[in-house]
Amino acid sequence: MKYRVDLKSLKTEIERKGFQSVEELSEKSRINERELTLVLDGKNLPAMDVMVELASALELTPEKANEIFFNRIIRNTYKKERHFGDGKKGF
Repeated sequence: MKYRVDLKSLKTEIERKGFQSVEELSEKSRINERELTLVLDGKNLPAMDVMVELASALELTPEKANEIFFNRIIRNTYKKERHFGDGKKGF
């Protein structure tokens, strides 16, 4: 499954919960500060255990966590056209 993190929403939730620093969130979520920084900077996608710890620290509802962490990238990566003998395109 392809996914991306909605960093804007994640950072909004961090602010909403009153965290003042990455260090503070790192302590609360038990996530290594460096790893957390990479996620928040959009350089790394978080592993499942990191998502769970963040969701717990931020007290996210399952729906909100899904919205933030599993915002799917929908794109057409492969589309094959078929042509029939009459020159019309098929599906």
